[in-house]
Amino acid sequence: MITLPAIFGLLLGCHYRPKQNAGTALKWRAVYKNDQHGNALAGNKTDLVRAIRSGSTLKVGWGWQKDDKSMEHLSEPIWHLVLNDEEVIVHLDPQVLSYTVWDSLSANYVDSSLLDLEWRVVLSTKGEFDAVWYNRRDHKVAKRMPQRHIMTWYVQQDHFDHEPVPLYSTDPY
Repeated sequence: MITLPAIFGLLLGCHYRPKQNAGTALKWRAVYKNDQHGNALAGNKTDLVRAIRSGSTLKVGWGWQKDDKSMEHLSEPIWHLVLNDEEVIVHLDPQVLSYTVWDSLSANYVDSSLLDLEWRVVLSTKGEFDAVWYNRRDHKVAKRMPQRHIMTWYVQQDHFDHEPVPLYSTDPY
């Protein structure tokens, strides 16, 4: 006969996830930062390219400040591109954006017309940031807004086990 404590123990065992040792957890670290014109502010693109070739998880952060308002973004790209071993281009996951209420510093979907618009972005280590608002209902670009931003590029990897080779190379990884 199965008792209630036995069932509880069985369920607990199925859902138990031991805590990861804090010493072994991979931490995010900034490896490169560019200004809005693509000039290096910190780190170098070589380390960023090496991390991408090693399969590291990548995040990119950017933001802006104007008068008394500022906004910062951090996103994990869904697609990475390395051009001529020197520039990195990434695409972000398309998003349905909310309306920002500056008076209360909150966001909402009160304006339901925004739900038809999907925000798509491509960013580069040259400081380029090209955003489009794509109307999913009529399949047309509703707005395009090329910009330039300071960007910080993060990777989640503590070290490289070997020197990564270009992804197009026939050399072993």
